[in-house]
Amino acid sequence: MTVLPSERTGLLVIRAWVETNGEPRLRARITQTADLSGRKETSTVAATRDDIASAVTEWLDRLLGERR
Repeated sequence: MTVLPSERTGLLVIRAWVETNGEPRLRARITQTADLSGRKETSTVAATRDDIASAVTEWLDRLLGERR
């Protein structure tokens, strides 16, 4: 098991909603950083569960220092 330094902290916020004009559609805005000390934050949007799950997986990989 890999032990990460305790000071490495990331943050991921998902704001999700369903648009209801017409057929209901999922939307999400994902704001993230894999290292709070670096203050570099990115925002993306997603429209499916799979896209949201992929964004979370990619963020966790970056937090762990892994590349896909």
